[in-house]
Amino acid sequence: MDPFVLFIVAAVIMVTIALVSSNSKSKKSSSYNNRGAYSRYGTNHVSNRKGSSASFRWPSEQPPAALGVPQGHPAYEAAVRLESSLALDYESRVKDRVLKITPNMSDSEWNWTWFELKRYFLMCAVVKGVPMYSRKVDVVWHEMLMFTREYEQFCIRFCGEMIHHAPHGEGEQPEQGERAWFDWVYGELFAPAPASGRLWGAFYRTRMPDKRLQELHAFQPEELRAQWFNGKTSAHYNDLRHTNDYLIHRARTQLSTVNGKQRNDSSNDDYSGWNGSYDPLLGATGMLSGILLLNSLSNANEDEFNRQMEEAQSEEERESYGYVDGSGYSSDSDEASDNGGNGEDYGNNDGGSYDGGSNDSGGGFDSGGGGSSDSGSSCGGSSCGSGCSSS
Repeated sequence: MDPFVLFIVAAVIMVTIALVSSNSKSKKSSSYNNRGAYSRYGTNHVSNRKGSSASFRWPSEQPPAALGVPQGHPAYEAAVRLESSLALDYESRVKDRVLKITPNMSDSEWNWTWFELKRYFLMCAVVKGVPMYSRKVDVVWHEMLMFTREYEQFCIRFCGEMIHHAPHGEGEQPEQGERAWFDWVYGELFAPAPASGRLWGAFYRTRMPDKRLQELHAFQPEELRAQWFNGKTSAHYNDLRHTNDYLIHRARTQLSTVNGKQRNDSSNDDYSGWNGSYDPLLGATGMLSGILLLNSLSNANEDEFNRQMEEAQSEEERESYGYVDGSGYSSDSDEASDNGGNGEDYGNNDGGSYDGGSNDSGGGFDSGGGGSSDSGSSCGGSSCGSGCSSS
């Protein structure tokens, strides 16, 4: 064969090999980025795994009645009252405003976001200063505040007090341990819902702080009520007071069970005042709260703690609570709260923006609380900058 032809054939073969090798490396790099690009909080932003943000589909079914609070639960009547306290056209008017900001929001996405905001309001009526961990839920809250008369009427009818929304200082965020308390209360009040982790971020990934565990164990119930529970709303409605008693009873019982294996004293006897008959095993609430306290008391490191909490959950619970192979759903808000975010603008209501392809948790770190105006003021529609809070 002519040497020149041989040279051309050899060159073609070498170029082909180089192209194949380059394409293979590119696929590996892409695969790594899709599986391993984590924010500084450890949440995956571009994962394509089952249940991740890229493959998440908003549930088509309607959210459960009474906010998913089981009948017989001490908070059930409060949940029913919350639903009935909303004026008939209030939701539709708020939705219209939100759709002007995010016209691509589906009906299913709206239904579950509105549902989780109502759950948040119930938490605010029960405990003090609940941090706002969801950017998308917070935007809907802002739009509710535009209807000042309707919002005030709703709050008074529901819990007897205003649920305020007021800004944090620049760069201020809740203490990390506050997320554990949020998760514990949420799990004690509500049965799992399919979009919870999508909107709030992964649950049960934060250890309950030692200080709070010690106080739950040592404080008398009246001290716990004064410190962490919303006494103003419970003064208006017995069901909210009974819910406070129930949560104190649950925490003390769980710690008594755990601590009973370590010490034999009477300092954690339960005098919560709770004497109801609700069974959380039948209502499917609080299944993971005792495990959270147990693992918080252990000497396990963070990775081991997360592994223990993940293994304690069923597949359905992991999907509901935002676990994706232990890493949680992706979150645009972790970075958006620091850097201004990216992607589709979500109204500039909390100092960041909404990325339609990622999780809606994190964000402005607002918090709500019932009470008089000296405990925080309503935002009145203004931007909250880096976040909002009230005591």
